[in-house]
Parts: sequence; C-alpha cells; structure tokens
Amino acid sequence: MLDRLRGLRSSVLTVPPPRTIARLVLAWAVAWFVVMAIGGGSSWPFFVQGASALADVDDRVRGGLHLYAAAPVLQIGPLSFLAVLLLLPAGAIAALAGWQVLGAAAGLLILWLVRGLVPRWHRDDGWLALGAAYFMPVWMFLAVGVAHLDDVLALLLSVAALRTARDARAWPTGLLLGLAADAKPWAVGFAAILLLLPGWRRRLVAAAALMAAVAAAWLPFFVADPGTSNAVRYTIQNAPVSALHALGIHDPRTPSWDRPAQLLLALALGAIAVRRGRWAAIPLLAVASRLVLEPGGNKYYIAGVVVGTIIWDFAGSRHDVPWWTLSACLALFVARWIPMPNPVRGWLLVALFAAACSLLLGRRRPASPPPRGWLPTLPDRRA
Repeated sequence: MLDRLRGLRSSVLTVPPPRTIARLVLAWAVAWFVVMAIGGGSSWPFFVQGASALADVDDRVRGGLHLYAAAPVLQIGPLSFLAVLLLLPAGAIAALAGWQVLGAAAGLLILWLVRGLVPRWHRDDGWLALGAAYFMPVWMFLAVGVAHLDDVLALLLSVAALRTARDARAWPTGLLLGLAADAKPWAVGFAAILLLLPGWRRRLVAAAALMAAVAAAWLPFFVADPGTSNAVRYTIQNAPVSALHALGIHDPRTPSWDRPAQLLLALALGAIAVRRGRWAAIPLLAVASRLVLEPGGNKYYIAGVVVGTIIWDFAGSRHDVPWWTLSACLALFVARWIPMPNPVRGWLLVALFAAACSLLLGRRRPASPPPRGWLPTLPDRRA
C-alpha cells in the first residue's frame, strides 16, 4: 500500500506546480465555505451579546468592565469581543459574514504557516494539499458553521507563535501566545511553545511579553469588578459524550480541579515534547490534554485537533501520508454524525490523548543547532 502511495506521489502529487496546488486548495476551501455558510453562525449570538455589552460602558451593572461579572456564561476572551466590535457597526448579520470570510481565510493562513515550519528540502506541497483536503471541512465547521471566532483566533495566533519560536524571535512569540489567551483562555495551554526559544534570556523575555498581554486584557475587568471571578468559577454540564464522563467522572458540572488540571497537563506534556526533540507535537498535546478532561462535547472542538495533527504530519512525522490528520477527521469529526453510544465518543477522545502521548515515546531526537535552523533536524521522509 505504501509503495503505491509513494508511486502516486512521484507520478501525480509532485507534478502540479505550487500555484496549481494553491488554487486547488483554495477551490476546496471555497466549496466547504459555501456548504457551512448555509445555516451557519450558530454561536454568533453569544459574540454579539458580549461585544454589545462590552461596548456599553455606561451600564455599571452589566456593561463595560462588568461584563464577566454579570455574564460568566460568556467564556470568551475580551480580544474576541473587540474583534467583533470592528465589524458590528455594519450590523450583526454583516459582521457575521465578514468574520466567516476572515475565519475561513485564517484556515488558509494556518496552512501557509505550517508549510513555513518545514524546511524547503522537506516540503511536499502535494501531500500538504492532501492534508488540507481533510483539514478544511473541520476548520470551516468551526469558522463558518458555528462561527466560534475565539477558537479561530486562539488557534491562529498559537500557530503563528510556533512559527516565530522557530525563528528564535522572543517577544513576538510571547505576545502572540498572550493574545491567543486573550481570545480564548484555554489557549494558555500552548505556553510550552516558549521553551522552544534558545536560551533562558529569550524565554524570560517571551514569558514577560505573554504575561503583559494577558494582564493588559484581563486585569482591568478584575480591578473594576471583583465579581469577574465568577467567570473563573463558572462550570458547564458534564456531557455524556465527554472523555471526562467516559473516564468515570460523573459530576453533573465541571469539577473544581478540572480546568487547572487541563492547563498543568498541557504544559507538562509540552515541556516533555521539547526535551525529547518532538516540538511539532506541542499543539496536538495541548489540545488533547484539554479534551481528555473537557466536560463539554461540542463538535467544533475537533478543529483544534486537526490543527495539531496537520502540524505533526508535516513538521514532525516520519511518514509521507498525513495519517494523523486523516484519522482525526474520520474518527473524531465525521464520526460525530454517525449514531453510536455516548461512551464510545468519550473513549475516542481518550484514545486521541493516548495516541498523542505516544508521540513522546521512542528515540530522543537530536538537539538543535542555533537560529533559523536551530530546531531539531527533521528525518528524511524517503528513508
């Protein structure tokens, strides 16, 4: 089977020039945009509600900096609400359409950033296009179908931070990670990317930039209204389809230890990934750490998984075929529309976490040489 796929690679996938491949990916993205735009934007009312309340600074109970104290259900970062406000004057529907287009473009930008993570001598645009074929339906569901702008921004900014870390750029890496957390709090789990920077001085600069960005966005709300802590303690229903439920934790709402455990697990596994020279696994490990302890069961969570898998497939895997992205798309996304017992869905997420952790096993990859090519040398895919 692999020999046939390699033959296909040499006879078909490597023939089209990069511009032709880019056009094919764009056409595929547009097709899925149209599919998801029909009846899309199911989560948009939450963003309009939060952005409108944030702009209403005259309301000293529910508006302005009292937003999170009055509506802790809005588990969305202030950066996302500010982004909505940029287009909201044109009307809620026009703002939705605008951010659906921009969210779709963010998916293409992520693919471009992933391509830049791979050294030129290892790039294979044909196989990246194959990965994009699986990636796009899941991404368009997030960006267009449910229009969860906060997750779109968090994932885009985190991948951009991985790219700047590759170039050993300290403060941009920290700033991007901080902005990701300002868009969606769970993005703090990507902070292990800071460890990719060579030398403790660069890491400290990046950490300072991250903390400054987070403080600038969130601290005003806590200072203005101590009730903002309500948002930190807010819990959601422990869904029967969640991995948490499958693991035997049947609390009706989010356990008090759950969110801190998600963060610590993501940071710990990310640190191990860096130490073992498997830096490309950091995003996947961060998302898997969240989902294995996540009480929610929303389909759009899988978009974070495919972002992590496509990074691993093209910047860390030894295989030619994007098996991880294909598997995540079929087993976690497509399977959500196939009737099956709830525990099975939960165990699929547990299996994802176990599979992601398996990337930390095996031979430790070589330590890195300094700037631009300082990340661990990628294996020859032909070997």
